[in-house]
Amino acid sequence: MVGAKVSGEFFDVLGVKTALGRNFVTAEDRPGANPACIISNALWQRRFGSDSGIVNKQIALSGTSFTVIGVMPATYAYGTATDVWVPIGLRADEMKERGSHPGIYAVARLKPGVSIETARADLIAMAVRIADQYGMKGNSASLTPLSVAFLGDTKSTLLILLGAVGFVLAIACANVANLLLARAATRQKEMAIRRALGAGRLRIVRQLLTESLLLSLAGGIVGVLLAFWSLDLLRSAGADSLPSTAVIKLDARVLLFTLFVSLLTGVIFGLAPALAAVRTDMHDTLKDGGRSSTAGSRSSWLRSTLVVTEVALSLVLLVGAGLLIRSFIHILDTDPGFKPQNLLTMQLALTAKENEGARVLNFFNDLRARIAGLPGVEVAAFSNGMPLAQTADTSFGIVGRPKAEPGKQPQTMLYITSPDYLRAMGIRLVKGRFFTAQDTQHSPRVAVIDETFMRQQFPDQEPLGQRLMGDGKNNPDVEIVGVVGHVKHFGLDAVENVQPQMYFPFNQAPDDMLPGLSPRMNIIVRTTTDPLAVTAAVRREVQAMDPNQPVYNVTTMERTLDESLATQRLSMSLLAFLASLALILAAVGIYGVMSYMVTQRSHEIGIRMAIGAQSRDVFKMVIGRGMSLALVGVALGLAGAFGLTRLMSTMLFGVAPTDPVTFVCIAVLLAGVALAACYLPGRRATKVDPLVALRYE
Repeated sequence: MVGAKVSGEFFDVLGVKTALGRNFVTAEDRPGANPACIISNALWQRRFGSDSGIVNKQIALSGTSFTVIGVMPATYAYGTATDVWVPIGLRADEMKERGSHPGIYAVARLKPGVSIETARADLIAMAVRIADQYGMKGNSASLTPLSVAFLGDTKSTLLILLGAVGFVLAIACANVANLLLARAATRQKEMAIRRALGAGRLRIVRQLLTESLLLSLAGGIVGVLLAFWSLDLLRSAGADSLPSTAVIKLDARVLLFTLFVSLLTGVIFGLAPALAAVRTDMHDTLKDGGRSSTAGSRSSWLRSTLVVTEVALSLVLLVGAGLLIRSFIHILDTDPGFKPQNLLTMQLALTAKENEGARVLNFFNDLRARIAGLPGVEVAAFSNGMPLAQTADTSFGIVGRPKAEPGKQPQTMLYITSPDYLRAMGIRLVKGRFFTAQDTQHSPRVAVIDETFMRQQFPDQEPLGQRLMGDGKNNPDVEIVGVVGHVKHFGLDAVENVQPQMYFPFNQAPDDMLPGLSPRMNIIVRTTTDPLAVTAAVRREVQAMDPNQPVYNVTTMERTLDESLATQRLSMSLLAFLASLALILAAVGIYGVMSYMVTQRSHEIGIRMAIGAQSRDVFKMVIGRGMSLALVGVALGLAGAFGLTRLMSTMLFGVAPTDPVTFVCIAVLLAGVALAACYLPGRRATKVDPLVALRYE
């Protein structure tokens, strides 16, 4: 299970009420109070069978009995998935040491009329005063709206995908408008007869708009049904990358938006065909020799414009999808700094008192030895931190250099590990050595740094043998004995705020530090077979040492790495799907327009062939007309993509928003598809029989 410590007012500030039971009260959020907890709806269903009598029952958490006072609603989603919440005040005595960061974040609701800028300025001023008062100059605070904290870069991703959906909608509507224009051309005589019988222009426009609206509403209904059937697929696809996927549903707002879009598109794209129909000269249309070619010439520019627009929008989407695909390939080619294959990870929460450091040390070393002896296990290790998960930051100083001012010390990520951790993770040794079993509390303190640490602090010096400052008490100076490769801790494409990394032996940690490390330790097991196959055996070894010891977050490192790419994969997949759909629609649009042109100009083609035109000349004429429209659309699309893809810069990795290879390849691809769409109408044009085409002459 995953737990979180919150203050008594936490859920009240968020405006969330429990589905069963009640929220915390102030009296429960203090040392010595009766332990109470609130559980998630998922845990309530998974572990307690949706028992409505769960409230006031006792459950064991890390060896302590807690009373369940409430169950959260199924729609609640805050940050990462959490199974249980307990009052943070129960352990308040452990958090009184100023300068220590126990991982607490504050959530507040602004007063009415107070802007986020005003609140941010007040908070920063208060933080500066506190930092000056306690000799921590340079420390400050940040204030971020909750929506920004949750969505982060996902917001821009969703906006780009929304724009892509709009492009596809515009392309589809352009296709429908072309079909309506063609249909209106075939109904010219019908409309002329209606007008001759007394129907006014407004009435005819109203009739054609009504037909267009019915068509768009029918499409909207089908779209809603498809969306309803696709909800589960969307939830599963975005569960690891989009926030609050559990509450994605078709509600009244979605239905009203669908109705609005359907009506709007029906009016906009049905208006042009309706106006074209009433502008036709009634007398010419009703003449025996009146032909649709005259009306076709009047509206051909509009159909051509729609095709050009389709091609341009399709190219923009295809370029965006191409950039994301190339970016994702670059991410996959990035070295994470460790070998995720055959690596099993899990977490333990060992509860220990302040004077039980020796017990903690013996427990983890004995457990590591027992796991290492299991069949199929190559090496076992443990650590307080893991790539793509949590770890700690710490400041440091280097012996022989001036001591930095408070708040200005350099920072490094700190991993406190067992001797075999670096080997188990497959982290590359650059120089020096890894930790050994001889690095204990009774031997000189040692540390291993990464290449980034070496480049920043020892650009022109040999790092091995350099010493890091201790506090002169329980933490003496530490000698650097090894340098290893850098690990992409925050993700393959993440921007790392604290880049240097340092490793310290768990076996050399002071006794008073070990109980603070034990509540959340990572077990790492490298296997020679499927990692999940040894899970049950590892659990048995843990239970053999402590039957009440929970084992949670059991997974493989390959899966963790895969989940870290969920947002990029989802964005790429959705945009690629939309771009492919746009490409198909554009091809259909080009084919439809060219096919209609061949039908409308069959009389002209027959005359050309009757006076000596060859089939290849007719074929070139049709292909030339279609490709000229496509190439104009490609040119406009390239210009649009050059500007719009800059908005995707935060979504790209290792690829420029104006990458010339992507632009050229997509342009060639779209031109090829357009050529294929023109081929069949061109071939049909060469089959026109002059005798049939001229039979009325």
